[in-house]
Amino acid sequence: MYREENNTGRFITGLITGSVLGGIAALLFAPKSGKEFRQDISDKGNEIYDDANQLITNAKEKASYIIADAKTMAESMIDEARMKVESVTKGAGEMIDQGKEKVDSIIKGAGDYLTQGKEMAENEVAVIKEAVKSGVDSYNDERNKLRDKSKNHSNILNNNISKNNY
Repeated sequence: MYREENNTGRFITGLITGSVLGGIAALLFAPKSGKEFRQDISDKGNEIYDDANQLITNAKEKASYIIADAKTMAESMIDEARMKVESVTKGAGEMIDQGKEKVDSIIKGAGDYLTQGKEMAENEVAVIKEAVKSGVDSYNDERNKLRDKSKNHSNILNNNISKNNY
């Protein structure tokens, strides 16, 4: 776009310079009287002035079109950038939400495993306690039986000894 503006400016400058130089050359080489020559210079000056005004008007119109196009393009680029930012932001938000859901799921799963592990450990501890209690009870029962048997044997022996002594 800058090259177009630069080329347009050069063209306008060249056109004005060429018109002025051409007009001056035509006046200088034309055989006329002083009054006619001054009138021709005046006419040519007015013509050059009008041409310059026309060129300036055309340049202003082109500049306004270029500015309008640039503004439209800038607005379009801004809107496009805004949409991309919104899309990226939305996508990032969704990714964060999915990440949170996965973390929550992992935490819940870990909590479930811990709860199951605790319950299993408690059940195993209860089973071991029951087994130990049963073992202790069996041991005590056997010991008591042996003690009772031993007392009975002692009593029988003592009775036999006492019967034999008399």
